[in-house]
Amino acid sequence: MPLLGIHALVWVTQWTEADISRACAATAEAGYDLIEAVIFDPAEARPEATARALSASGLSAVTGMALNPGADISSPDPAIAAAGERLIADAILATRDMGSRLLGGVTHCAMHRYAHAAAPGTLSRVADCYARLAERAETAGIRLGIEAVNRYESNVINTLDDAAAMVRRVGSPALFAHIDSFHMNIEEHDIAESIARNINVIGHVHVGESHRGYLGSGSVDFPTFFRALLRAGYDGPIVFEAFSPAVLNGGVADALAAWTTHWTDSADLAQKALTFMQAELAGAGHALQHKAALPRRENR
Repeated sequence: MPLLGIHALVWVTQWTEADISRACAATAEAGYDLIEAVIFDPAEARPEATARALSASGLSAVTGMALNPGADISSPDPAIAAAGERLIADAILATRDMGSRLLGGVTHCAMHRYAHAAAPGTLSRVADCYARLAERAETAGIRLGIEAVNRYESNVINTLDDAAAMVRRVGSPALFAHIDSFHMNIEEHDIAESIARNINVIGHVHVGESHRGYLGSGSVDFPTFFRALLRAGYDGPIVFEAFSPAVLNGGVADALAAWTTHWTDSADLAQKALTFMQAELAGAGHALQHKAALPRRENR
C-alpha cells in the first residue's frame, strides 16, 4: 500500500523551526505517514531542523518546489535559466539533508500564467538542463520530479504524457513524472489510460480536489483515479494537497490563486482527507479483486 502524506501548506506557510515542529506534529497526530515540505528558498529550508522534527514525529518526508520568473530553466535568457538550475540544484541538497529522497514540483518552468506558447527550442533547453540536474540528483541520492500542471501555470509540461516524454528523453533513473489529480482533471483526455501507459515513470502523486478543498466535494473522479493507480501497480507516495487563504500568506495565496476560502480548519480537513483516501484505495482494491475473480466468458 502506498504511503499517504499531506502537503505542509495545509498547516503552515512559513518554514521556521516553530512551523516545522507544528506541521510535523499535526501531520503525525492526523495519522499520516509523511509530510511534503515546500522549498521556496533552499537557504531557508532548515534541513537539520526538519530532520529533527521528522524523527521526533516518526514521519518520513518528500519535498516540493516551484520555479519563479527570476529563476526559470525554460527561459531563453541564459541568466534566468542558470538561476533556475541553481535553485533546483540547491533544493536537491536541502532535500538530501532533510533525509528525504524525493523532490517533486514544477521544476520545468516558472509557475505562473504565460502569455504565449513555449517558443521553439524550449524543450531542448529544458532537456539539456534536466540531464545536468539528473547527474546532481543521482550523486546526492535524490530523485527529481517533473510535475505536469495545467495551462494556466505552465506552457511547457501540462499533461502526464508531456512529463513522461521529458523523463524518457533524458533517460535518467533519477528523473520521474509527478502527477496531480487537480491538474489532470483539467488537462487529461483519459486519466486512467494516461496513468496506465506511463506508470513506469510515475514517482509521486498529489491528490487534490478541483477547488482545492475537501476531497469528494468537487468534480474529480477519484474512484477512477485511485483504481488506475492500483491497477497499474503504483506503490510510491500519495500526498494530499489543498490550499486556503485561511492558512496561506498573501504572496503564496496569490501565487497559487488560492483566493477563495473553501476550508478553515486544517485538522478537520486533514483527518477527513486521510479517511477519504484510505476508503478510495480500499474500494479500488476491492473492485480490482472482484473483477479478477469474475469468470471469463468463452468465445463462442
